[in-house]
Amino acid sequence: MITVGIEGLFAPTLEGGLERTRLDEIVPELIAAQRELMARRGRDIGFYDAPLRRDLVQAVLEEVRRLRAIADDLLVLGIGGSSLGGQALCSALGHTSERDVRVHFLDNIDPNSVASLLEAVDPARAAVAVVSKGGDTVETLAQLLIVRRWLRASLGQGEARSRQTFVTDPEKGLLREVARTEGIRAFDIPPEVGGRYSVLTPAGLLPAAFLGIDIIEVLAGAADMAERVTSTDVAKNPATLFAAGAVLAQRHLGRTSLVMMPYADALRVATSWFVHLWAESLGKRFDRFGKEVRAGQTPIAAQGAVDQHAQLQLFVDGPRDKTVCLVSVEKFAHELVIPDEMGEHDEVVYLHGRGLAELFDAERRGTRAALLDAGVPVLDIALPMVDEQSFGGFLLLLEAACACAGLLMGVNPFDQPGVEAGKRMTMGLLGRAGYGDDAASVAARERLADGVS
Repeated sequence: MITVGIEGLFAPTLEGGLERTRLDEIVPELIAAQRELMARRGRDIGFYDAPLRRDLVQAVLEEVRRLRAIADDLLVLGIGGSSLGGQALCSALGHTSERDVRVHFLDNIDPNSVASLLEAVDPARAAVAVVSKGGDTVETLAQLLIVRRWLRASLGQGEARSRQTFVTDPEKGLLREVARTEGIRAFDIPPEVGGRYSVLTPAGLLPAAFLGIDIIEVLAGAADMAERVTSTDVAKNPATLFAAGAVLAQRHLGRTSLVMMPYADALRVATSWFVHLWAESLGKRFDRFGKEVRAGQTPIAAQGAVDQHAQLQLFVDGPRDKTVCLVSVEKFAHELVIPDEMGEHDEVVYLHGRGLAELFDAERRGTRAALLDAGVPVLDIALPMVDEQSFGGFLLLLEAACACAGLLMGVNPFDQPGVEAGKRMTMGLLGRAGYGDDAASVAARERLADGVS
């Protein structure tokens, strides 16, 4: 079972830590936040119930069987939450698949990267999944136009269409319109599930299933976690506990940054997914009542044990603004025992006969103690292993914790107003009708930067 610990916030475990009464004080807020989330569950908040959509799973699996019959390579077009969820699943669980297929995520618009991929992949053995919640994400549409022409030039119009699958809003947006008019298969991201919360919808499940990951088991683990994170017993609910730990560290210890540091390479991309989730959900200028608050907690990606030789120096001796979440894995699929090579050297003799997993855990425990001794608050998440069920539960846990943390901070964790201005200005610069004022704003800023009045 996945566990969450916040003992690393409190004295005397933490040098200069909080008194435990601080946790008691925040309990009424946790109860109120959880009650609101549960009242909105199934209405405008849908990620809790995404793991329960088994009918959708069967439809995804049927589509994957169709795509695998014609393709060995799946190109996933999307950016942000439309891509990172699928990347996290494929990176964490790709080792569980025995399929000789490949998934490529085009999550940016660097022309060199896009051109290199299209040169390396045979269009006759390729399929494309286009993921956009709104259906009109400019980067994703640009990718789509290029890839459609690439397919059509090699295979013809009809065959190019048959190799495309869309994942988007069920009713609105350009992708949905094109799907209807061209007969392209399309899967829904439910309206009540935001893009960055969509990992357990077809946005993440379709590429994972194509790779050969058992998405039924992923959803089973997520469903088990859903029962735990929807509990109103906030003292035993792992999501409310994690949210409380993060918020308490910020409020009372000034820890405005949260480091996610897993001790498993399989969780490296999941850490990037978490950074996106936490940053976009919590970083808000205004609270839910319109008051300017400049809220948020900056997420930082780290990797054990790699960053013990890099960022840890900053965490320990740098600004006292960080909380570190250490993620442990109790059991690895493989165990490597360190052999008794170079026995004539005392520097390595103590390693002989020990497993890498034992060394890994000693690294984590030592780092945890060093952080606590230095007065750096620590949160702990423990996974039994990185398998389908544990990872599905891990994803849902962090989504639920993020939603709760947002309400504790007084902000809306489900919108992203801060990114809209940049989107409008980009479209204005590219000449989209109706965005002329936005282009003028860019030009005005650039004149000021150049010293031109």
